Amino acid sequence: MKKTLYLICCFICFSQTIFALPIDLTKNWYVTKGFETTENPDGKKWKTLESLPLASILSEFEWEKGKLRKVTMAKSFLLSQSDFQKTEDDAFSLHIPYISNYYEIYINQTLVSSNGKIKNETIEKSGYRRHILIRMKRNQLNIGQNQIRILIAAEEGEELNLYKLFNDFPTTIDLASNHLKIEDEYETYMLLFLYIFVGIYHGLFYWKRRQETYNLYYALFSIFLAVYMIFRSQGVYSFGLEPFTQTKIEYFVVFLTPVWLLLFTDVFFRSKISIVSKVYFLFSLVLAITQIFVSRATSVTLLRIWQISVLVFGVILLYLMISAVRAKNKDAKRLLIGVLFLLGTGTWDILGASGLLPIQNLNLLRFGFLVFVLGIAVVLANRFLRVHRQVEELNLSLEKKVEERTNELQNTLTKVQELKVQQDGDYFLTSLLLDPLSQTKVESTKVLLQSYVKQKKEFEFRGKKREIGGDIIISDNITLNGKSYLVFINGDAMGKSIQGAGGALVLGVVFLSFIKRTQMILDNQNKSPERWIKECFYELQTIFESFDGSMLVSVVLGLIEEDTGVLYYLNAEHPWTVLYRDGVASFIEEELELRKIGTKGMDGDVRIRIFPLEKGDILFIGSDGRDDLVLEESGDGNRLINEDETKFLQVVEKSNGDLNLLVENLLDVGTFSDDLTLLRIEWLGSFKRVSKDTLYNLSTDDYLYSKVKLLLDLGNGEEAYQNIESLLSNESLNDDIRINLIREKSRISLLLKKFDVAVESLESIFPFFVTDNEILLQLSFAYRKSKNIKKAIDLGERLRARDPKHVRNLINLVECYRLLGNGDRAKKIFHRLAMITPDHPQVIKLKELLEESIKS
Repeated sequence: MKKTLYLICCFICFSQTIFALPIDLTKNWYVTKGFETTENPDGKKWKTLESLPLASILSEFEWEKGKLRKVTMAKSFLLSQSDFQKTEDDAFSLHIPYISNYYEIYINQTLVSSNGKIKNETIEKSGYRRHILIRMKRNQLNIGQNQIRILIAAEEGEELNLYKLFNDFPTTIDLASNHLKIEDEYETYMLLFLYIFVGIYHGLFYWKRRQETYNLYYALFSIFLAVYMIFRSQGVYSFGLEPFTQTKIEYFVVFLTPVWLLLFTDVFFRSKISIVSKVYFLFSLVLAITQIFVSRATSVTLLRIWQISVLVFGVILLYLMISAVRAKNKDAKRLLIGVLFLLGTGTWDILGASGLLPIQNLNLLRFGFLVFVLGIAVVLANRFLRVHRQVEELNLSLEKKVEERTNELQNTLTKVQELKVQQDGDYFLTSLLLDPLSQTKVESTKVLLQSYVKQKKEFEFRGKKREIGGDIIISDNITLNGKSYLVFINGDAMGKSIQGAGGALVLGVVFLSFIKRTQMILDNQNKSPERWIKECFYELQTIFESFDGSMLVSVVLGLIEEDTGVLYYLNAEHPWTVLYRDGVASFIEEELELRKIGTKGMDGDVRIRIFPLEKGDILFIGSDGRDDLVLEESGDGNRLINEDETKFLQVVEKSNGDLNLLVENLLDVGTFSDDLTLLRIEWLGSFKRVSKDTLYNLSTDDYLYSKVKLLLDLGNGEEAYQNIESLLSNESLNDDIRINLIREKSRISLLLKKFDVAVESLESIFPFFVTDNEILLQLSFAYRKSKNIKKAIDLGERLRARDPKHVRNLINLVECYRLLGNGDRAKKIFHRLAMITPDHPQVIKLKELLEESIKS
């Protein structure tokens, strides 16, 4: 009897031990295809699963291709009276580590939890998640036998699984208070705070020192890993994200996390990113972006690919670390320990998550990263200590070094000051040399000349303030063929300060030398203004061309005949000349014809321009400083420079031709950015201008020119000539008419071969038609026919200076030189003529004459 009671007591104690909480649900499951909510798991279609995970038995089932895979799992468990007593102040709680994908959980045929959505045999919404905790009501459970039934579904290619455990927490039924520790993640959150703090800390380091890019990569690695750990915690479910969306974000973060560590290691030890790191970065970025747009099954495949690549990444990282250690890098040895621990824990978690080995993902990486962070802290601390020791060593000898450095700086400063004084002395000497050259000596009652010079470079030497630059203005009076001329030049030499001043110095010396020779040597005064300007230009070009292009000068060089107000000039890449007439400013040039003086290989002939001034006309000639005005200037030194050359015309009109007011108005537009010279020339004289159209506007009732014209049309030149002589005998003729009649007389004289008469007539009217090239040609031709070859050549060369491509004049000049016996000159001009019009009949005839003269 006693023995029987003992056995009963032992059985009661043993049963309480067997059926006591927690109840292990990891073993002895029944599994079948499809969803079965009522059928008892004792039929043939049910298979026995000895132990989770579910994936270990799925290969025993045959699945239809392309169909939704459904599984029902069932298991019985016992609850004792004592279990119910324990939950009087608590509750029953069911924990399932991980279910994928759609699921429904039934306790005693009552649905207690589900997640996901199935529509038309397709998972419309995913339902997988980690650590499912279900608080169960007591009335849903029975003392004794109970049943749990789990329905799981997944698409083809997706994971269909129920885990045995996750992070060391198995599938169990226990008290709710005991399951609370599953969601107790204080350690995780403390580490997260640490990692984010480290990331921000190094990010701020990079913000302050952009050259240390390894701080940026380390900050990104720390922050990305912290974000990844957030997604691996239970707290992420508080965001309410759809499971697949949550997975996409998690994969994007985790795919890129190792990349930042690899880039950090590369830059930290090698100071550059290798091609291998760049390829791995590109590979990871493509995976991370691709998985956002693919299905769940493909996303899992990409995850497996990435997990394999991380093993390769570990090999690369170890190679970099070991290479740094072999290079005797002090920081590499200490950092290698943290990296090994990080790789070890990371590899364990990846292998556990991938299922390649029968181990569990224990989420050890968070602790591995902690050790790695500590390793980095040791490295940085050692760096700090090394710097601190260096600072201490420097402090010991700081006073001596400061004294030595001060002496060095003082010596350097003294040398700089000596060089500055020497440079200012050079500037001062150069400015003294330029002063007598930059002269505007003009003695004329008919021409008023004013100038303004402002050099950009200002300096002070021995208390004297001076300026120096490359701009120069020179003017003087000369006499040519008994006529008074005002000669002027406005030049702008290439370069700033001393270089430009050197060019201006050479220009001034050569130009004044040419003027003095003209003033002192009578033969030099027997030149036409065109020839004088042309010879002066070629002399300047010869001098500056010898500098081999290192010194160029832009100029406007000209002569003004004081009595007639005729301007002869040329412009060599200088800003265009401005005419101010009747309150309107305009350019008198329209195109660039000459390059700067000193340009090597300058092609083409020099062309002298002619422009007749009227009384009160004002010319403004200036360097490019008049246009290069600084309109705006920002704080970082960027300047907005005026590029509109017509702006100067507006300022001239606004100033009403006044030079001083013109300078003030230029400063209102902007500040000067270059040397500036302005030359103002006003012609105060008056001279009669005759229009060649006057004769053709006569009334036939008052004059007989219509009869002269009729006789010329009939070919009766002699009678027309006599008619003009008769008309000229009338002393009451208007001056314009008389001058035009003489012009017609000279033309008819040429037709009648009365060349002496033509010469006399043309010479008498030439002052009234000084800009008329046709009269110059006729006069040269008349002199040639009158056997005055030298005079004919002088007039022909004068016309050639005005128009180098005038075909009839070139033919006339070739004939003149041929008759004079100057064959070389004739050939030279003929060569240029043949280039212009090789098929001209007279050119062909001249070629034959020149060839005959060579043979003879």
